[in-house]
Parts: sequence; C-alpha cells; structure tokens
Amino acid sequence: MPQQVISIMANSGGVGKTTLTVNLAYQLAKKGKSVAMFGCDPNGSLTLFCGLDDPPPEKTLDYVLRSEFKGDYPLKPVWREHIKGVDACLGGLPLTNTTQRLVLDKRGAYLLADVLEDHPLPHDVVLIDCPGTIEQLHIAALSASTGVLITLKPEDKDLDAMAKLLEWISTTRSELRLKPAPEVIGIVPNGAKNRAMHRDNLGLSGIEGVIGLPEIMKQMEIPMFPTIKDGAYIANAAAAGLPLGLYRASDPSNQVYAKIAAAIIKEMT
Repeated sequence: MPQQVISIMANSGGVGKTTLTVNLAYQLAKKGKSVAMFGCDPNGSLTLFCGLDDPPPEKTLDYVLRSEFKGDYPLKPVWREHIKGVDACLGGLPLTNTTQRLVLDKRGAYLLADVLEDHPLPHDVVLIDCPGTIEQLHIAALSASTGVLITLKPEDKDLDAMAKLLEWISTTRSELRLKPAPEVIGIVPNGAKNRAMHRDNLGLSGIEGVIGLPEIMKQMEIPMFPTIKDGAYIANAAAAGLPLGLYRASDPSNQVYAKIAAAIIKEMT
C-alpha cells in the first residue's frame, strides 16, 4: 500500500488548515492507519493543537531539512493515552531560517521530497500543515506530496485566494516537472455561518445567476467535501490540544473529517 503524503494548503490564514490536519490524523488513526504530521508553518499552530510544548530548534522540521540530517526524525507521539499511531514533527519559528536555506539550496524545491525518499518514514500517511500564504515552504511541500487538500472559508476573498492557489499549483507542478504530479484531492469549505455571503458562495441562496462553490468545483472537476460549519467545539478542542473526535465525539463535523480520511485511504489502494 503506497504511502500518501498530503499537503494541507490555503492561500490565506485562519481558515482551518491545522484544524483539518489534526482531525484528519485522528480519523485516519481510527481507521487503523499510522500518521505523521509535519508542521510546515512558522507560526507553530500544530504544537498548540496537539497539546505539546514548543520544541527546541533541533527537534523541529527545520532540523529535518538540514544537510546534517541522517534520518533521526524528531517525532513526538500525540494523544497516545487515547489512540495509537499518530506522531508529529513540529514547526515553529526555526522555519524562518529554513525558508532562506531553501532559496539558496540548489535542490531547495525538492529538499523535503529528497529527505522522505532517502529516509523513508514507516507511516501510512504524512500530513503536511502548510503556511497560510504561498512561499518557499509551499514549494517544498508540493514537490514531496502525492496529493493536496485545500481548505477555505466561504468568503469572497477566500474564493479568490483559492483560485490563485489552484493556478499556482498547476503552474508549479509543471515548472518543477513533478512526476507523478500531485493531484488536488478536494476542497474543504470550513467555518461556514448562516450569513448571506456564505450561503451564496456555498450555492445555498437559490438566487438565479449566483454561481456557488459546488458549481465552480464541478466545472473544474475537483471534488468538494461537505461543509464544516463554524462551531465552538472545534475551537475549544484545538485549545485543549485535542481532535474534535476526542473532545466532542458526537459533533457532526467528525463525520466530514471521517469522509475526507476515507478519501485519502482510497488513494492508497
């Protein structure tokens, strides 16, 4: 069964990339898959959402992308008292130095892909929690990926940012000559509220002439997963360092995360 390396991307901050990462990791583990989460974001949200302490620089992804790395991944077990099979390689501020090295390194764009090839992880799935804006770390993540998940809020500005991200993915795959090229597994609308803009963008307004996200994705032949509604339990779970499935198992958003996890597993067959 081939390992899946999935980059969780967006072209804006605060849209739920890390939330999606940790909840997918939990749902995949529930289905018997081992998961390594990579914090590829200098803001270090993955550390908080996993309930872990900030690591020293030599225990972050920055170390993994250094020339002296020999395969000793600084993985931290996550939620072991509840479930087995989930580990995290954390990011944080040290990644600001990583970005500079990626620019200067002749194989900077392929550095993460090279590491995963030279030092294979035993995990079934690697989830890469990417930064909120397109930068050098995005390029390294894309070149290492077998697939991409894009999350966004149903805001006008986020739809515009998503369109630019999709264009960037297509162009960068071609420029880097990635073979096989990572495909966009799907779009995950997140944080939806009962607001006119959100209803319009999700195709729920019923107003003639208003083209919503489902129709746009259908035309682009990109899958769209069910919408994750805005809810206090998701934010509270993140603050507690837990996935929603452990914090509030009855929350219906867990069903969406489980469906996305099932789609990732399907890619492995």
